[in-house]
Amino acid sequence: LKREAVKMRLLHADMLEFEEFFDTQIPPYLILSHRWGEKEVTYKQMNKKRAEEGPGLTKILKFCKLALKKRYTWSSAELSEAINSMFKWYQSAEECVVHLSDLSLGDQKVHNQDFQTRFSASSWFTRGWTLQELLAPGQLTFYDTDWKEIGGKDLLCGLISTTTGVDECFITQDHNPPLRLDLASVAMRMSWAAKRKTSRYEDMAYCLLGIFDVNMPLLYGEGAEMAFLRLQTEIIRKSDDETIFAWTANLPMSGILAKDPSFFMDSGAIRKAPIFGYGELRYWMTNKGLALHIPNDDWPADASNKAGTVISIPIYVQRHDNRDLGIQIQRMNTRNIWCRTMCQSLSLVPKRNRTLTQSHIVQVSHIIYIDTGPSENYSHKL
Repeated sequence: LKREAVKMRLLHADMLEFEEFFDTQIPPYLILSHRWGEKEVTYKQMNKKRAEEGPGLTKILKFCKLALKKRYTWSSAELSEAINSMFKWYQSAEECVVHLSDLSLGDQKVHNQDFQTRFSASSWFTRGWTLQELLAPGQLTFYDTDWKEIGGKDLLCGLISTTTGVDECFITQDHNPPLRLDLASVAMRMSWAAKRKTSRYEDMAYCLLGIFDVNMPLLYGEGAEMAFLRLQTEIIRKSDDETIFAWTANLPMSGILAKDPSFFMDSGAIRKAPIFGYGELRYWMTNKGLALHIPNDDWPADASNKAGTVISIPIYVQRHDNRDLGIQIQRMNTRNIWCRTMCQSLSLVPKRNRTLTQSHIVQVSHIIYIDTGPSENYSHKL
């Protein structure tokens, strides 16, 4: 199969003209991370020299001036629909410049308590897209609203970690080579996005594609829950990390998958547990939901075939205190369709080895209908 060429559009920092580059032709470049504000400049406006005077154009000109000062001819401040490539663009940049438009350094030092409070309160740390822009680049430097240098992410590592919930080892470049993001569990990475927001509903899922190194079609209009469901499905296809089931929510019952990153708010310390015996839980997606291959060792001897039966199954993840955790599932009908129940917490399960010589296969639905009375149903599509 012929591989599709990687194309990138860069802005000449002096001539202010765009040029396209392919694969190995891509030169060293500086990349900008910022919050979108009023009168932002589009590619079409910039390319046709029709950009209006305003904050957007000023930001681009200041960024290009900074790029030239740092001896970079090329810069990337592009708005593109090629979202599946964005993580790699930030990862491949020589340096990422973060412009905090809502923060003024003034005469304060970075170790000043008042400054640290205002730094942590910047809206840049609340947005979905800026998570990958923080983690992907090897070198990242913060600038205030007046383009005064604040410092790099290595210098501010502790403060950034406290603000974002991301462990310092995934922020700093002290490790050689740098730690891969997939060394953080799925639940841990989801927790980093739990408090963040995006302007477009679906982007709360799309902005995490690079964090989990997956690709999928972008379908604006499908809704936030469906986009997040598709993201989790892609993660399951690629990863055997069972922490993807280690979420909690104030729901009496639900599908097996979370409907939003906020469900992982309290999962930052969840990690994969060491597995002994025959390895991880086996599971796969079907048209009815998630099929779980549950070993007999994990199947209660008194489990009934009646609707309403509740069992606790280990998902073999651990908390910071090394306790093994599980989830509760409830049989919805006699056709072996189950749902997750008692979603407010994860259950503690005894340590045991898994043997897959004999097992039960159950279907755990990702679409649950909860009857609330004769007049209406609430549909939880997870």
